[in-house]
Amino acid sequence: MNQTHVYVGCAKAGTVETFAFDPGAGTFGPAGGPVPVDGVRSLASNRELGLLYAGASSKPPRLTALRIDSSTGRLGETASVQLADNTAYISLDADGRTVRSASYHQDAVNSVALDDQGLPVGDAVQAPSPGEKAHSVRASPDGRYVYAASLGSDRVVWYAVAPGELTLVGSVEAPTGSGPRHLLFNADASRVYVIHEMSGEVAVHERDAVSGALTEIQRIDSVPASLGLIPGFARHPGGPVPGPDAIWCADIRIGGRGRFLFTTERSTSTISTFSIDPDTGMLDYLRTTDTEQQPRGAGVDAGGDHLLVCGELSGHLSAYGISAQDGTLTATDRVATGAGPLWIEVVAPL
Repeated sequence: MNQTHVYVGCAKAGTVETFAFDPGAGTFGPAGGPVPVDGVRSLASNRELGLLYAGASSKPPRLTALRIDSSTGRLGETASVQLADNTAYISLDADGRTVRSASYHQDAVNSVALDDQGLPVGDAVQAPSPGEKAHSVRASPDGRYVYAASLGSDRVVWYAVAPGELTLVGSVEAPTGSGPRHLLFNADASRVYVIHEMSGEVAVHERDAVSGALTEIQRIDSVPASLGLIPGFARHPGGPVPGPDAIWCADIRIGGRGRFLFTTERSTSTISTFSIDPDTGMLDYLRTTDTEQQPRGAGVDAGGDHLLVCGELSGHLSAYGISAQDGTLTATDRVATGAGPLWIEVVAPL
């Protein structure tokens, strides 16, 4: 690939949208048209093999591999397999041999093996349940452990990886009703950051690379009191949303070349920014910025200089330059997407 492309999973439209992105200017350009993927919820990518994976809560649920045209970024379907459960989140292991899936509806974590060409093969293999309402799953960069957040059971669990299976080996509990949702690693995977949907807190965990164990070292609010929100609640599939006065956090990303962390909050349509201590990994809250209406998904370009946010209700995708000095966000471009954008996947050129 010779340019950066941004892919947006649009659940209401049932499409994956493609945009070219100029990291120098922070602007979007035309690219391939929308590709239909019924029930799309989340995306993952293997840029070396030129593949985009789409997890869909269709009937039946499916994992689809889409071929990325190296010159245009346009997508074409190559293979699709049925999943055992609806999926809220997918991620790709670092070695590119397995896609992991978290099911909010069925309280499950599943694994799908990939062949040498990166295409899904065989049936999904279900791991021991991480708890109720599983909302994210990610493998450590060394491939030894897989971590999953259980929003309904207020815990983050970790599995040891063995050929063809995951073994549940540990967990760390979160405060009741906080709702751990999405998690991510820092650059060397010595820290794991978790955004909590209902309390609005970010938990910072030290990670032991040998045992896989997490130890919480900080818990900090991402929703300032000035927003006037009360704690949210765990939404049941198909049930009502928390409402305009309740905390309803969604995504978490690290940008600014590893110096800043960003979270999104849907009730107030805002982004919160934190600085990251380079020695301890702990956070300092900096500011909260208005963004797209109901910001469900976020992404960061490969250089870490731009934050991208999509609004589930606004039907738009915005780009923000990240100040290297203090993490201030400056809007650089905005484009329309299909209805109900949920997920952003940035694929940089090789």
